[in-house]
Amino acid sequence: MKILVFAQIRDGKIEENTLGILNKVNEVFRDSEISVTLFGSNIKDEWIKQLGVHGAKKVYTIDAPELEYYLSRPNVKALSKVIDKIQPTIIIAAGTVYGEDLLPRVAIRTGVSCAQRITDIAKEGEEILFYTPVRDDQAMKVQKITGDIKFVTTRTGAFFVNENPTGGEPEVISVDITFEERDLVVKHVEIKKAEVTINLKDAKVIVAGGRGVGGKDQFTILKELASILGGHIGATRACTDMNWVEETYEIGQTGQSVSPDVYIAAGISGAPQHISGIKAKTLIAINTDESAAIFNYADYGIIGDLHSILPLIKQKISE
Repeated sequence: MKILVFAQIRDGKIEENTLGILNKVNEVFRDSEISVTLFGSNIKDEWIKQLGVHGAKKVYTIDAPELEYYLSRPNVKALSKVIDKIQPTIIIAAGTVYGEDLLPRVAIRTGVSCAQRITDIAKEGEEILFYTPVRDDQAMKVQKITGDIKFVTTRTGAFFVNENPTGGEPEVISVDITFEERDLVVKHVEIKKAEVTINLKDAKVIVAGGRGVGGKDQFTILKELASILGGHIGATRACTDMNWVEETYEIGQTGQSVSPDVYIAAGISGAPQHISGIKAKTLIAINTDESAAIFNYADYGIIGDLHSILPLIKQKISE
């Protein structure tokens, strides 16, 4: 079996979701040939090395000025060229804006379907199963894809990055391609970045607040604790709706998906819409309501007032 991962670059680095996917496919398909396709302009040796360390046995590169920025047609042509060359069983990409644009397009050209925003993969004998949460994450859809090639995108933050990877130097295969004018009907003009952008999915520590925080000013203690821990604050939809914090901090079904090492949920009831965006290694819940649903998901639970408990945690850490 051959597994092909579509690597993505963000801010000059391999996107963490790509490394998370490599960790997962090496776990599930440990006896398979795991390769990565890496597109760009002036591809860096450090990117290739990092992919190898995280489990890629082969890296198929296409280095071309037309691939410096993501555009649909050039990337569809490039990925199709690699697929024709190696005939993989599974092609998988993180479900970012780029991944969700690219893989369904190539799947349609190949004449097969695409399982999108999965959160787990499993093997049962010869069958490969893909799991996608549905109905506000109250149910799980289990999919089997027929056909020789299976296209899959993952929910961002679905898989953890291996902190102690043991891979080696990958074999690098350079693939030649020629782009025609029809491949470039859409041109890259410029990138305009938002003045304030909060990327919570890369945060190792998140101190998140819910309705129980009590108001905009009360978020100060969460911000102070997050700063001491080297992390960020997060919030539920209710908090952003009431303008206690900016929308960019929202975590959950309509916000960001996160996978921190530590997630402190302060005054959060544990609604499915919020929980659906969290995949933390350790979840610590603080709530005055001992029957709050959040305790069903917590590794550690503290029954009490967050405004008393968080200052104590802050004090102990500062000491």
